[in-house]
Amino acid sequence: MTSVQEKPPGPVSADAGGDAPVQPVSRMEWQLTALPPASADPARLVGMRVLLLGGDQETAAAVERELTGHGALVRRHPAVPGPGDDGAVDAIVDLTVGSPAPGTTVSGTGDPGEVWREPLLETVATLREHYADWSAETSARRLYYLAVTYLGGGMGHHPRDDLAQPFGGIWAGLAKTLHRELPNCNARVVDTSLTAAGDLPGIVAAELGRPGELEVGHRDGQRLTLTPVARPAGEPAVPLGPDDCVLISGGGRGIGWELARSLAATYGPRVVVTGREDFPTGDEPWFGVGESELKAYEQQLWSRLRQGATVAEIRRDIARVRRRWELATNISEARSRGLRVDYARCDFTDLEQVRSLLAREGAALTGVVHNAGVDTAARLPKKTDEEILRTVRTKIGGFLNLFGELREHRLKFFCGVGSLTGRLGGMVGQLEYAAANEGLARLGRWAGRRADFPVMTLAWPTWDRIGLISNFSATLRYMAAVDVTDGLAKWQAELRAGSEGEVTFVGPLGRAMSPGQATDYPVVPDLPGFTGTYPRIFHLGEVTTYQPHVRMVSRVTFDRDRAPVLGDFLLDGAAAVPVSMLLESAVRGAEWIVPEDFPALRAGCLEEVVVPLDLLRLDADGPTVWEREVRGAHEGDTWVVEVRFRRVSDGGDGPEAGLRVVHEPGGARSPALPRPDVRRTTTWRSGRPLLSWRSSVVPAAVWSEGPDGRRSAVVRPCVPNDLWATLHAPRTALSFSALENVVRACARQSEGISVADDPLVLGRIALHSEERGDSLIEGDPALGVWKVKNAESGAPVMTVTGLRGPTGNS
Repeated sequence: MTSVQEKPPGPVSADAGGDAPVQPVSRMEWQLTALPPASADPARLVGMRVLLLGGDQETAAAVERELTGHGALVRRHPAVPGPGDDGAVDAIVDLTVGSPAPGTTVSGTGDPGEVWREPLLETVATLREHYADWSAETSARRLYYLAVTYLGGGMGHHPRDDLAQPFGGIWAGLAKTLHRELPNCNARVVDTSLTAAGDLPGIVAAELGRPGELEVGHRDGQRLTLTPVARPAGEPAVPLGPDDCVLISGGGRGIGWELARSLAATYGPRVVVTGREDFPTGDEPWFGVGESELKAYEQQLWSRLRQGATVAEIRRDIARVRRRWELATNISEARSRGLRVDYARCDFTDLEQVRSLLAREGAALTGVVHNAGVDTAARLPKKTDEEILRTVRTKIGGFLNLFGELREHRLKFFCGVGSLTGRLGGMVGQLEYAAANEGLARLGRWAGRRADFPVMTLAWPTWDRIGLISNFSATLRYMAAVDVTDGLAKWQAELRAGSEGEVTFVGPLGRAMSPGQATDYPVVPDLPGFTGTYPRIFHLGEVTTYQPHVRMVSRVTFDRDRAPVLGDFLLDGAAAVPVSMLLESAVRGAEWIVPEDFPALRAGCLEEVVVPLDLLRLDADGPTVWEREVRGAHEGDTWVVEVRFRRVSDGGDGPEAGLRVVHEPGGARSPALPRPDVRRTTTWRSGRPLLSWRSSVVPAAVWSEGPDGRRSAVVRPCVPNDLWATLHAPRTALSFSALENVVRACARQSEGISVADDPLVLGRIALHSEERGDSLIEGDPALGVWKVKNAESGAPVMTVTGLRGPTGNS
């Protein structure tokens, strides 16, 4: 996007729908919260093949001894596999970079050093070596990557953290993004202090192979993690006006330019924007032309194919021309409006260029925005070391060079421009981009302890069709974009408030959330889109097998202490899982297996439902664990997910429930009869019924029957907090109370005799809309058709077909 194009529309309101490309973002800060102590698990490390890399020799040797003592098979990097060893590893323990190497410094004065360079290249080489094996792995319980950082045990957020080695953020960002390319790699970042090196071996042994939060700090005998909290920006405290001068690295185009222009127009300061290329002379054939004339010139460049130029060469030339044209257009337009915006050439990874620029401008500077960045979107095996280093160096080296030269200046603010790829992990192909941005955020905390001016890092989602991202639509799979006008207003508010530390701007998470990502971070209601995202996470269970877009197997636990509804339904007098809860788990499980392009899907119906009654029986001595398997595939243009439930304690030999979740509009399919090939047993009883409901949680419908035998009832919805006794109760995808009352009505009873069929079989449950308030159920028992509507509006909610009964009054 260039400055001559029209601005995109303002932010879309939250009720515009979760799939709107641009949505409001929330300002979030991350605070330390305590975690439970690591529980003992003696067998966890036995036989685990561990590759140990990084760190100093003494620390690495101590970690090796500790892991070996727990039964792990440890080898140091580099190591040549012995006879019969295929070189495969189950875990990588990365001690990263500890103390700065001799002759280097992270102070920013003199040679800033790149003590992170060789350890990072070692990490990258190791990941490349095992990429084929790890990317093909389907078990969610085999692969682990653990990186150690040395910020003080509180990830740099504790007031007494010393941040002795701030470069650890590079590995933290990389670790958070590994699951995008290695779906079953369980990553963990462990933060400690350089002064607590003696505790590190035990910490590594305690954390390696353990599920839970991705970021864990060890400080003062506690395990800590970071939790997002919504907080408003501070009140304006930093005046900006014509006497100010703001330097923006990489500000000649993209979002950096939009900030430069808005600052100059709003407050009147002089703004110096930069780039790595010379400003056009004005003699270029494309200088001063419009978009259509530029495209015509680009077409002329393609004629060079006949002169021997390659396609790659022409594309590079076109890209360079467009960059310089955009820069010239931006500056020319700003000056024509009277804005005080100047351009300077500077590569901020080159300390001499930085010093030369600051020799000219430094005395006047009152604010700095380090916005420069590069991103090469490709999977790790397709990237060169130089591409990786360039991305990290631009953010990290550029920051150090600027901060080192300006740390004694009287600045009003020093702002690093980060990305949510660092805080939450990036997209496929963004390993080093996430590493660079998280490295910047943690380096910013280190700098903030050493400066008299506020140092902030602002982590943004994708901007609406502007910035480094080449495939805007693909980014929306991960998170909604931020509106440019709204984002700039928030950016200015942070500068005016003199914010410090890391500030993130978070929108609703997209459909590309992975199972690993879902369990990596504490999920709190402050997160945008929480009500839509949380139910998927709540019902995820413990994943044991995962093939993205194909199959997932997880263990889901039904615990009466966490779900009061489990005492509401009885099977032969014993507590059992209500059918509605099983089907709810099926729908939520199906949401994790979607097509590769992550389309917007909606569960239109459940069909071919077969539930053996004995499977629903709860274990008497504690929680009951089921294995839930979901498999997705296209049937023509329709995406269908098959779901199977088995009891783990049965070892695969017990009863199995099954159904299909069909993703299409709920009214698209006609009523369906139950599967005719299912053999059922009918139980007649004159005493206690086989199936019974206490109705202490699920409201009981009071049925009325017409002369034609049709039945109707109004039923209240289930309150989520009555279903689940958890801190945050998820909303339901199904009309829980209506469905359970239909099943109850069809557990046929008459004059002291009950009749129950085993297994329970339904033809189809069509899902029309979400339950909103009381539901009116109208059923034809003879046909087995039950229609659920909103009691007030009459809008259809759900239609159940293929479930006949009752034969008399209940």
